[in-house]
Amino acid sequence: MKKRLDARQITATCLLMTMSACDRTGAQNGGDPSEAISHDLGPFFRAETAMYDSMRAAIGTSSGDNWVRMMIAHHEGGAALSRVLLQENPSPEIRALAMHTVRAQERAVRELEKLLRDGPTDVESALVFLRPIQKMHDATTGVFGPGVSRVWLRKMIEHHRGAIEMSNVLLKQPGVPRDTANAVRKLRNEQVKEMKVLERAREGLEA
Repeated sequence: MKKRLDARQITATCLLMTMSACDRTGAQNGGDPSEAISHDLGPFFRAETAMYDSMRAAIGTSSGDNWVRMMIAHHEGGAALSRVLLQENPSPEIRALAMHTVRAQERAVRELEKLLRDGPTDVESALVFLRPIQKMHDATTGVFGPGVSRVWLRKMIEHHRGAIEMSNVLLKQPGVPRDTANAVRKLRNEQVKEMKVLERAREGLEA
């Protein structure tokens, strides 16, 4: 027999699982969806929104397992953003940086998959990540401007900043397994280093 969800769990599930199509089209405000997305949203839009939906839907067994699953979706999204850039014929320097980013994100996914836990999902423990996920999504999708490479760099900086914030949130939660906590700290340090590389590349383009 399936366990019945109470009203609080249903609310939590809706917050995390509901697709963001209405947010993207403006249909929730009574507008015509075709009109709301008639302008050019840029080459990264589909990858960004797919990552956003995947992260919100990645619900695990605990706060630590939620972080692992959401971070897998986060890194898969970062690799997807970088592949989009590679299709835009960037300079050799930026191409090399994007390819490095793809490899780093894919390597991180393989490491995170080792930490996945089995068991019943715990929706409420995922709620602590809603704010940083939304903040990251708003920051990345809010990046526009001339130069696809410059836009990608700025988006990836916000992408890494989001992972750092999610990691800080998890480290404040009780009962995080030691192996997960160690992985969180390692990943956070790597994200800080990657951000510095991206910042230097951005400054070089804007100089």
